[in-house]
Amino acid sequence: MTLSLKEEVQEKLKNIERLPSFPEVVHKVLSLIRNPDVDFKDIAREIIKDPGLTSDIIRLSNSSYYHPVKEVRSIDEAIKILGLNTLKEIILVAAARGILKNPLEGYKLEGKDMWDHSILVAHISSNIALDIKSSKIPSDVAFTAGLMHDCGKIVLASTFKKAIFQIQQEYNKNPELSFTFLEKKYIGYTHPEIGAFLLKKWNFPAELVDAVLYIYQPENSKKNKELTSIIHIANWIAVSSGVGIDSMGMNENLSQFALQELKFSEEKIQHYYESVPEIIEKIKDLMEL
Repeated sequence: MTLSLKEEVQEKLKNIERLPSFPEVVHKVLSLIRNPDVDFKDIAREIIKDPGLTSDIIRLSNSSYYHPVKEVRSIDEAIKILGLNTLKEIILVAAARGILKNPLEGYKLEGKDMWDHSILVAHISSNIALDIKSSKIPSDVAFTAGLMHDCGKIVLASTFKKAIFQIQQEYNKNPELSFTFLEKKYIGYTHPEIGAFLLKKWNFPAELVDAVLYIYQPENSKKNKELTSIIHIANWIAVSSGVGIDSMGMNENLSQFALQELKFSEEKIQHYYESVPEIIEKIKDLMEL
């Protein structure tokens, strides 16, 4: 019996062990970092159990992006010089690379395109959180949400490939239809829905799960409309600039709700859009990982 595309995705979600996942050490370290009473030495001891992660952290800590005040030679020094929030960001970047930097043939995205887009959205999200003086969103939280916003595509990619002809035909006839509407119609799920499922499985905080789920409808966010609006706008800017644009191009509208929520003017959007080449130069060390 041939499975429908929706049933095919459901089978993938049932096989938890076959889904992409973060290494166990990453979960343990992030859990330790969330504990306000944690001993820094306990974090360092956990990290050095994984030589690959240790190497990635030290390499990234010394990159021009993080510009440490002096050379980082060990995990202890990374914690002392850069702080726990930056360490958390570095760990997530190192771990996410193995998941996100893969070609998504169904979406016509090379691995590097997917990674570049994710890093760009993460950085813009972080910048927006910092720029909004009244914002209650820590920049590292915005960075994480931006980094992981498209993770659902990694599960849907092979199934999407089977529906791409039908989706493309309907889109050509009705270009006003949104990408997520067509995903839902032909596959039964949208990539934000699958992304939220993955983040929940990986024990990410509920507000990050919610932000990814409602990235295209920030007004529907149940946990944090401000965070969801931030990654919505950051994603729109990145796609508008052509970084990581997939097979459907630009067919998700910029939410007026998000603009109002963040008190963003069109001039502000234009400023970020024009800053993209400068941002890409700044984050090239992360893009080239």
